[in-house]
Amino acid sequence: MSTETSRLGRLTDSLGLDADNEWPSVVRERLVSYGLLGLYVFVVWFPIYYILITSFKPTSEVLSLPVTFYPHDATIQNYVDIFNNRPFELYTLNSLIVASTTTVIVVTLGTLSGYTFSRYDFVGNKALLLSIIAARMIPPIALIVPFFQIMSQPPLVGGITGSLYDTRIALILTYTFFNLPFAVWIMKNYFDGVPESLDEQAKVDGCSTWEGFVKIILPVAKPGIAATAILAFIFSWNEFVFALVLTSSEQAQTLPIAVSLFVADDFVDWAHLAAGGMIAALPGILFGLFFQRYIVSGLTQGAVKE
Repeated sequence: MSTETSRLGRLTDSLGLDADNEWPSVVRERLVSYGLLGLYVFVVWFPIYYILITSFKPTSEVLSLPVTFYPHDATIQNYVDIFNNRPFELYTLNSLIVASTTTVIVVTLGTLSGYTFSRYDFVGNKALLLSIIAARMIPPIALIVPFFQIMSQPPLVGGITGSLYDTRIALILTYTFFNLPFAVWIMKNYFDGVPESLDEQAKVDGCSTWEGFVKIILPVAKPGIAATAILAFIFSWNEFVFALVLTSSEQAQTLPIAVSLFVADDFVDWAHLAAGGMIAALPGILFGLFFQRYIVSGLTQGAVKE
């Protein structure tokens, strides 16, 4: 016991702490920190938990009082109903096609543009980059009417393509417009953190600019590309306002629109709304849980210059 006491004394002396006064304060700080963290986790995850348990409750239990925080008579009938009574598989397919296509376009153009802005100092570089970022600063709600008019009769190609209203293409073009500036900004900052010596070494080894970019730079930039792809997919998957305005039939409507259909003027179908909400929220939750390290590293790379 005396040995342990002496070790504790030496440790506190080396840290410059008073064992009688400092250790209680350290414990209090830890308790406060973990308490605040626990509160934050509860606030963030409780709504998701409540939607999940509601999706497994029968309608009678959802509407009964007092409120229950776990399903007493769990059932998957709500999920069965939304696929049997509504074309939820088509809504899901539309969301997958729109979000995936938008992500591919945004990542491709954003990566190429970000590398160009990072590596080449051409005339108007900063002004062009600023204009791209500024386009994303416009409130999306202010652009609903222009986008509706453009998609209803596309300029230049309207006579060939006809109206793009109520099509997946309209959503893909719209989501690309809003996500591309964000992708360019992320990738530009990421490439700023990649040493230019890698480009020079690739040229010394006989690679062209394109070969060096594909074989050397892109593998290094995987975290940034992954972060861009995940965020672009989630933003496109979750978008509601433009999907509501630019589509009117189930042939083009996405999951957020399908979920909103459970809210009527005089009644809310809470059980089926929760089931549809969980299906719509699942990709975002999974991406956040399993790919958060890519998101964090992709967003923070280049933030500190060496």
